[in-house]
Amino acid sequence: MDPLRFERHVTIAAPRERVFVELVTPERFLGLQPLLTGVEELPGADGARVFSATERVPVLGPLRLPSRLRVELRPDAARRRIEFATRAPLGIRLRGAFALSEAAAGTRVVESVELTCARWLRGFVAPQAIRAQEALLANLKRRIEAEKG
Repeated sequence: MDPLRFERHVTIAAPRERVFVELVTPERFLGLQPLLTGVEELPGADGARVFSATERVPVLGPLRLPSRLRVELRPDAARRRIEFATRAPLGIRLRGAFALSEAAAGTRVVESVELTCARWLRGFVAPQAIRAQEALLANLKRRIEAEKG
């Protein structure tokens, strides 16, 4: 199972601290990640924020299958970075990080992702994961910038 790596970025007209808070708060992922329908925070150790999430994955047209995820966020404010690890059914794993840096127009967020899954699932899972991550960044920008408006 060779991992698939991809990276996306967005610049948000807001202070880095505001963006950081949004990305380390599990319940705030509802509305950011378009497949999620529920989030429940769980106990975490060593500064980790852990949550269980329910998602509805489109399979065929309007048919959507429910799926349960376990997500661990590891915020590191000093490094301006939030690492994450997601475990989904069928051995699907996502690992990566949000790296935040100052930009002239606010905060630049770079999300790097490594997807691991069985080869027979990759053709279905990879496009879904990429679209979901692109939507997450677009929704993050929209949500935070709308606060000013």
